Parts: sequence; C-alpha cells; structure tokens
Amino acid sequence: MLKRRYSSKSKSLSSEKLRKKSTKAKNESTQCVSNKGKRKKQGEFESIFNAITDPIVVFDTEFNVIKINKAAQCFFAGNPVSKKCFFIKHKFALACKNCPTWQTLKTGIASNSEIVSPETEKPLLLKTYPIFNRRKRIKGVILIGRESSDILPATMLIRQKDL
Repeated sequence: MLKRRYSSKSKSLSSEKLRKKSTKAKNESTQCVSNKGKRKKQGEFESIFNAITDPIVVFDTEFNVIKINKAAQCFFAGNPVSKKCFFIKHKFALACKNCPTWQTLKTGIASNSEIVSPETEKPLLLKTYPIFNRRKRIKGVILIGRESSDILPATMLIRQKDL
C-alpha cells in the first residue's frame, strides 16, 4: 500500500485554498441573494410606478426620456426611452420655449404649466420636479401630468373665442 506524504507546507496551501473557495462561495451566494433582492425591489417599484394613473416621465439633462409609466405611454408613439422628448412628441429640433422641463433644468426649481391635450382636447396640468445628485447638481427632471378639467386654461378660452 502506498502512503502519500504531505509536507506541512502543502497542508497549509490546501487548507488556504479551501478557505478561499468557501469564502468565494459565500460571497457568490450573498451576491446572488442581494441580486434577487434588488430584482424583487425593482419589480415592486415597477408595479407601483405603473399603477399610478397620472402620466409620469423621467428625463435626463439632455431631454432624453429615461423612464415612462404606463399612463404616459399613450402620449408617445412607440418606445420613447433614450430619445429626445421634443423630437418624438412634437417633431421639433429643439426644446419648446415654454417647456416646463426646460424651465426646471434651467432654474433648479419645480415648475407648473398647462396645455391642451391633443388626444383628448382636455386641459393638462404639467408639473416638473428636479432630480439632484449628491453634489446638489441637477441630473434630471420628473414630469407628472394630470387632466385638470376643473381648471379652464387661457388656451381653452382663446380657442373658444376663435370658434
């Protein structure tokens, strides 16, 4: 019968390898659990975000659409994510002069605006809120729309006068 001879050095190497493997396995399992937790939280956020019946659009500082909820999908043709809002919505080369998103990016404070919805012909109240990074610099804007049938904007009055 053959006996293997192990030196103390080889024992320490093999035990060190085992320790590294077990640490690596623990880290991978912890990472897997944390990824599952992140995916679960992301799924919960998505369901809450899409359950809101007011249209919500998130923009970056270059007017690119970052995120959009289901209620806002009807205002855009196709998938507007990663595209300029003024180009896909209005077919403009630049942002509108009275754009509440532009006002919020420029000033860093929340802005309100009223427009007439082209789809429903009802007044829409648009509110924009800045998103700041850790250094208190604007990194984006959240736009929330709401049909405001109880508020009759000046544009509706002008339209009625023209008829």
